Amino acid sequence: MLVPLVAAAAVVVVAAVSHGLGASDSPRLPGISTLSLLQKIGKPQTPTVSGTVQLTVDVGLPKLPKLGGDGGADPMRLLSGVHFVRVATDNSGPEPRERIGVQDTLSEYDLYRDGSDLWAWDSSHQTARHSTVNALTAALLSFASPSELAKTFTGPTAVQTLLFDTAYSARQTTQVAGRDCYVLQITPHSDGTTVGSVQVAVDAATGVPLSVAIYPTGSSSPAIRAEFETVSFAADTSELRFTPPPGAKVVDEPAPALDTTVNPVLGAGKGWTAAVAIGGFDPTKLIAGLGAGHDAQQPAPEGAAAVLAALAGTPGTPLQSYLRMMMAAGDKTPVGLVWSSRLVSLVFTPDQRLFVAFATPESLEATVAATPGTPGTPSKSVSVSEVGSHS
Repeated sequence: MLVPLVAAAAVVVVAAVSHGLGASDSPRLPGISTLSLLQKIGKPQTPTVSGTVQLTVDVGLPKLPKLGGDGGADPMRLLSGVHFVRVATDNSGPEPRERIGVQDTLSEYDLYRDGSDLWAWDSSHQTARHSTVNALTAALLSFASPSELAKTFTGPTAVQTLLFDTAYSARQTTQVAGRDCYVLQITPHSDGTTVGSVQVAVDAATGVPLSVAIYPTGSSSPAIRAEFETVSFAADTSELRFTPPPGAKVVDEPAPALDTTVNPVLGAGKGWTAAVAIGGFDPTKLIAGLGAGHDAQQPAPEGAAAVLAALAGTPGTPLQSYLRMMMAAGDKTPVGLVWSSRLVSLVFTPDQRLFVAFATPESLEATVAATPGTPGTPSKSVSVSEVGSHS
């Protein structure tokens, strides 16, 4: 289940019932060139954004079960279905600050980022988990925020990488959350990609992306749409800081080694079919590590398992069963176990690497076959902002 997290922000980390970017609500705005619109997105007028986001994910995964026995709020469920998420970001300081709140009927789950510091608050268990931001947790944070998810396709690295096999258009307009927006249409012209097009609605006044929709090839419905339903270009300082409430259980989680030679996050391939490769990924150990308690005899999970533990508290049998089902559905190939959906493909290799891409299974298999080295090979490292930019 790490794959959609990475893929959405990554080749990521992220609409069927959300209103589309249609012509029926097209405001009249001054004409703008594609280059000017990209520059507008790159330098927004405001560093702070907050509001309620409707996140719809339909990449072809079965609906995720609620984890645990109480059915509380749970960020792993963002990987499929329709969700309303409270988002607040502030990039005015030297380090970014962000909050993502997942609401449920009787509970909530919040992720707080303050620079490299990360807090995860689970109200149903009254548990606060403290860790540091890494590639995967940053992917989840970006996945639910349109303004952050847009960087996957509009950031400088993405544009430079995709420029020669992509068509850009800025001829449409729309309204999102009552705001007049330009629409940046991004259409790949590349064989092997599963992305048919990407639409980014950009606030005309501030340059902040308010909606991102990713359409699979040949589909008229997006596989991922993150769209503000209400938006404000301000963020309450108190909303972005977390202090464990009295009586809460506080757990310090070890930081997963995802950006070291043990667990590198590397780029493989080029353009729209490029992949993110995560080293040291053993799905068997990952599944076995879920749901286990932490004590002197049972060490805390490491690597990818620690990420899941930090994001989802203490997952139980439903997620374990889901991961096993996912592995069982894969196809055995010469390069490893291949699993695919209408937007995301992945390969689990025998040398414990996980490759993820917006590519067809055949294209990703070719990328994996052409990638030399082991998980420790010193390839170009991929930053969080580049994980989805196919650099």
